[in-house]
Amino acid sequence: MNKNQYLAVITLVAFLAVSLSPFASAASGPTLNPAPFNLPSVTYYINGGSSHYTITDSEWLNFFNDIIDNKTYVTYNWSQNATQDLIVFDLSYSGLNPYGMQLVYALSQIGFPDVHNFTLAFNKTANLESLVSGNGGKLTNLEALNAGAYPGFSWSTPKVHGLATEYRNIGIIVAIIAAMFILYFYFNRRK
Repeated sequence: MNKNQYLAVITLVAFLAVSLSPFASAASGPTLNPAPFNLPSVTYYINGGSSHYTITDSEWLNFFNDIIDNKTYVTYNWSQNATQDLIVFDLSYSGLNPYGMQLVYALSQIGFPDVHNFTLAFNKTANLESLVSGNGGKLTNLEALNAGAYPGFSWSTPKVHGLATEYRNIGIIVAIIAAMFILYFYFNRRK
């Protein structure tokens, strides 16, 4: 290889490194362990009084099956995710994350943790601000869930991207292919 070919290869490698660096930063985050066999129980008090209820493992399962996995409420397919319980629990599955606390607080304003009341609490928290960033600001809890992000964690990033992100990614791929063709024909021309 001559000097121009080395320069072209170095330029191509630098271009690829800069183009693909946003994807490397999106991969960072903690290691997610699957949920334990039984989800922890959570006790809450009705309207701050002495009357209380406990959300048991079966009621959590009903919440996930009937609300989170129901396309009427959440469009992202969470049922295929082994860590979907992190929607409401912390990373150790021993307590609630901020979204889980919002949900249980809304439930404490309503009553018993059945599916109907969970649905009311879910709808009440749907438009509250999540910890997930996207589209130039914070997403709502429902937007984060629909995008495949855990609303209670700031490190969580949407798995479903908006149209602008898709166009950007397609543009990067087209630019890389165009650069490869240009470099190929430039260095393989007859002198």
